[in-house]
Amino acid sequence: MNLGDTSVLNEIYSDKVFFKDPIHEINGIENLQSYFKKLNENLIQGSFIFTDETIVDKKAYLSWEMELKLKKPKKNIKASGISVLTFEQKITQHRDYFDAGELFYENIPLLGRIIRLLKKKLAN
Repeated sequence: MNLGDTSVLNEIYSDKVFFKDPIHEINGIENLQSYFKKLNENLIQGSFIFTDETIVDKKAYLSWEMELKLKKPKKNIKASGISVLTFEQKITQHRDYFDAGELFYENIPLLGRIIRLLKKKLAN
């Protein structure tokens, strides 16, 4: 996976694309390109497996599993989520839903330990 290859983004996303996930809100193709380039700089390897898809009218719903091998912190991260894509000729809105705690916060040394402990206590 090469998130830094912005030529693909130009082919599938509208110039005025709106992107949102639990942590970021991005307007416009140039800002989205910058976001993906920055992600790519910290990525050793990454993969997405799409587990389900549904297309209704001008929306696509994609379930996915993601694995990332990061440079800093030197970790392997796994997460599951759903992307909702709204499109006309190109994608105009891209909304990702995932557990930000699972993907980011639980991987911060002290904070991660606290979050995992809280989850365990809440589950019991």
